[in-house]
Order: sequence, then structure tokens, then C-alpha cells
Amino acid sequence: MDATLAPISEGKIIATLSGSDVFEDGVRIVTQKVEATTDATGAWAMDLIVNGEGDTAGTSWMIEGYNQYVAKVFEVKSLFIPVALPTTLGDLEKTSAQNLKAAKDGSVARLIFVSDYAEYAALPEAQRRESDLVLVKGA
Repeated sequence: MDATLAPISEGKIIATLSGSDVFEDGVRIVTQKVEATTDATGAWAMDLIVNGEGDTAGTSWMIEGYNQYVAKVFEVKSLFIPVALPTTLGDLEKTSAQNLKAAKDGSVARLIFVSDYAEYAALPEAQRRESDLVLVKGA
């Protein structure tokens, strides 16, 4: 949506993954761009790799939204997308040093998927923070 809360139709969403992992032959840096176009109501969807797949992996997403005139409407930096497994946030954050750092860093946004907002609100206060982006899955 734009500043007047009107949906941005025929806009563009660009997600950029920046990551690294340590292998036997050294460190590998990974970058990936994924794009999607918004529909008439401003809705969009894209498949993104989640954070937290390895002991030494460190990844984060930057998501930018542009309107039909290619003017930037929003930007989300350092987005941490938890792995889609039935696990507590505390367990996920311990999967690697990078994930633990991302979990503790208040400037890093986390994308949390829930069935309804009450599910997120039921989390202990220590597991919720102001920078969380809560996505309620619609039926």
C-alpha cells in the first residue's frame, strides 16, 4: 500500500538474499534476487529461502516494493525468515551463531507466520519484539 493506504497495483516487489556459509574449501557467498508483480489489489506472493538451514550459514533478506511508476514504496532490510518447522523461536535461534545474533539483534526484523494473531500474542513476551512482522495466514 502507498502512503494513503491505497493498494499498489501493477507494482514490483524485489527480494534480495545475501548469505554465506563455510565449506571445506572455504567460505561461499550467495546472492539471489526474486521478483514478483503486484495484482490489481496490491497482493503479491513469492517463494523465499528460509534462514537457519545450517550450523554456519548466515543469511538475510532485503525486500523492496515499487509502485507502477517505479518509485520505491517500502523497504525491509535484514529480514530473518524462520524455518517453517514446528519449533519454538528459542530453539530456532540456537541453530547457529548467526541465527542467534539475528535473534538477539533488535534491528533485525523477523517474519512470523501464524494462523491468527492470538497465536502470536500467546507467545511469551520474551519471544516477541517490536520489530517482528506478523503474517496471518488466511483461509
